[in-house]
Amino acid sequence: MRVRYTALHLLILSFMLQSTLAYSAERDVRSWLQSMVEAVRTLNYRGTFVFLHDNQLESMRIVHTVDAGGEKERLVSLNGAAREVVRDDASVICIAPDAKSISVSRRGAGGGFRAVFSMDIEALSAFYDFQILNRARVAGRETQAVAILPKDAYRYGYRIYLDSQSALPLKTDMLDDKGSVISQIMFTSIQIDTDVEATTQSDLDGREYYHWVQREPGKVKNESDDGEWSLEGLPQGYRVKLRAQMPAGKEGPPVSHFVLTDGLASLSLYIETSGTDSALIGGSRMGSVNAFGRVIEGHQITAVGAVPALTVEKIAEAVRRNAD
Repeated sequence: MRVRYTALHLLILSFMLQSTLAYSAERDVRSWLQSMVEAVRTLNYRGTFVFLHDNQLESMRIVHTVDAGGEKERLVSLNGAAREVVRDDASVICIAPDAKSISVSRRGAGGGFRAVFSMDIEALSAFYDFQILNRARVAGRETQAVAILPKDAYRYGYRIYLDSQSALPLKTDMLDDKGSVISQIMFTSIQIDTDVEATTQSDLDGREYYHWVQREPGKVKNESDDGEWSLEGLPQGYRVKLRAQMPAGKEGPPVSHFVLTDGLASLSLYIETSGTDSALIGGSRMGSVNAFGRVIEGHQITAVGAVPALTVEKIAEAVRRNAD
């Protein structure tokens, strides 16, 4: 018996096929992203990348190793002011040869180059769509491009080019709501998962005459402790990841510091006693970084981060002072 397909049948079959292909592509891109998260955590690599932001181009050399002692990472600036950052699981050392200074601090959770690429794919699906894109060459290597696109106006999008063999991100574009690139990180040369001979330790010999600064981290507060301030009406998906009290200097009360994230995007919120000349009222922007400030009850509220202007404004407006 011959089966006759009406226009309606064909439309239903077409819809089912498109739905199946879309689901398959979404699962495929999630697999790529999950491999990326694993790659940045476990691979040894060394190379040079450029960071384009706010019409400025920075070039950096990076060496990243993982062994029984944990992760180690060294970043050295190749243009502009001389800078060097050495990180391991316990500390961050920042060296500024021009200023002859060395700053040492404890490393916070999620720091380093890989922090941008560490994510919970399943949790993010409530706020982002995932798409598989084209293939392209970056730093002489074949890559698979994927997109992470926001479902609302409170976050930026990303286009990430993953090494076809290792899934290491070789190029990342941050996208605004129109799909335009507002910042970019791209490797120009890289060696992956090889015997990285270059040390991740900086040569500090001869720098004992530098000005050494030991930076103490802020006192971390329990997230369930509301304290003096609370946040009401945050953009959907954003939560407080960290609360801390930071020293304000020789004088004045400490600064309250909140770190907020949706699992991919993150920003900082600062609450401090308001000064007469330095108050930020309204919005400010520098490249992909937006800030918004307001003053309430003698306190300066400042939200700042690589998120849309609407997000920092919404979060600054969410601050409430708790009743005594």
